[in-house]
Formats: sequence, C-alpha cells, structure tokens
Amino acid sequence: MHTEGVARSVQIGTDLQTSRLALALAQQWSPNAWCSAGIHPTGCQDLPEDAAQEMASQFEQLFLANRKMTVAIGETGLDYFHLTRRRKKEQMQTQRIFFEAQAALAQRLDLPLIIHTRDAAGDTIAQIKEFGIKRAVIHCFSEDLAFAQKLMEWSDEIYFSFSGIVTYPKALSVQNTAKQLPLNRILVETDAPFLVPQARKDTCKTNEPAFTRHVMDFLKTLRTESADLIEQTVWNNSNAFFGFRVLH
Repeated sequence: MHTEGVARSVQIGTDLQTSRLALALAQQWSPNAWCSAGIHPTGCQDLPEDAAQEMASQFEQLFLANRKMTVAIGETGLDYFHLTRRRKKEQMQTQRIFFEAQAALAQRLDLPLIIHTRDAAGDTIAQIKEFGIKRAVIHCFSEDLAFAQKLMEWSDEIYFSFSGIVTYPKALSVQNTAKQLPLNRILVETDAPFLVPQARKDTCKTNEPAFTRHVMDFLKTLRTESADLIEQTVWNNSNAFFGFRVLH
C-alpha cells in the first residue's frame, strides 16, 4: 500500500467472524486502517428472521467497545444473484429484515452504511427510501447511471465506490457512470480478495488493498478533470464519508 501511495484502508466485515477479523487487522495496522462490521445478504439469507436483532446487538457491542476503529456498518444490502431456486421469496424477505436491522443500527450509532446490491436495483432503492437511509456508499458499483441518479435525488450523502470492475473492457455501463457522476460522490476500492483490476489480471489472482491504485489510475482516464484534482477529491470524499481526520 505504501509503495502504491495507498495511505488508508478499511477492512470490511461480512459476518460476525469476519468483522472480528477485520477489527484485528485494523488494530494491527493502526493508525492507518479501520474496519466495518456487518453481515452480507448471502450470509444471512438462510438464518432465522428473528436472528436479525440478536445479530445487530452483537455488532453494536463490537462497535461500542471499539469506536475508534469501527467506522461503518456493513456490508449489508440485497443480493438476488445467489438465491436458492426453491427458497427465493423466503431468502429475499430474510435479506430485507437483516438489511433493515443494520440500517437501524447505523442510524442509532450515527455511522454510515456500506451497501451491497446485485440483481436487486429496484428493491435496493425502494428499501433505502423505506428505511430512511441517507448516509451510505453503494460499494463495488455495478449498476448504471440511472440507478445512481435516483439515489442522488434521494440524498446528498450517498456515495458510489468503484472497484476493479470499472477497469474491465466490457464494463461500459459502469465506466459511463464513473465518467458522468459528480466527482464529489465517488470513492474507489478493491473488493479484495475478488475483482483484480485488469492491469494485474495476468499476474495476480488475489486482489489486495494496494491495487486501489489501479482503480484510481483508470478513473483518471475516464474523467476530464486533472489527475491531481481527481485523486485529491476522492481522498477528500473518503475521509468525509468515514469521518477520518484529514491528512494532506
């Protein structure tokens, strides 16, 4: 990360175990690493619906004990790509209940949400509005510009984070969105260990935080602003979203 000029990272939790591991990594690499805690929609869809509040309570305890290191709830959200054929309705409902519980926790703790959405664009927008979510990032953005525009109309504190997907030659819709969004609404990420940027696909199978540099550099090829302004603005966006003290 230091070699590539990536100064800060947030380790993302996708269930209770990985949230604790993310916290351990953040503590190990402090003061330039933090973590989130949450349960991914595919990780909760087969759990009992009444487990959502208990899970939220466990996350709340983790946050309250580690407020300096834990900076967001999630990732949470909706994922209809991985539904089981005969249990789709039940799994969709369970995902919704866990999403709502984590959204309520974020509001209670005054923290932003990291939202995952896959094959669920319409429901994601509807539930963001229903749950009153105003401060969030759509992580690993894979939707289109119209999706982003609807959320920008809803809140001026919703950001859109681009991963290695934006560097792929066939990801034209994602590239178009990255090109046209207001610069002050953009973040970059890796979604490590997945989605290695195109520039490293031939040499690496596992993504890592340092590869954010490739996402950033590709973003610069899409935008009309100067490279320095793009990098500085995305840096500012990231600090503002996660509530980090600004370092220049």
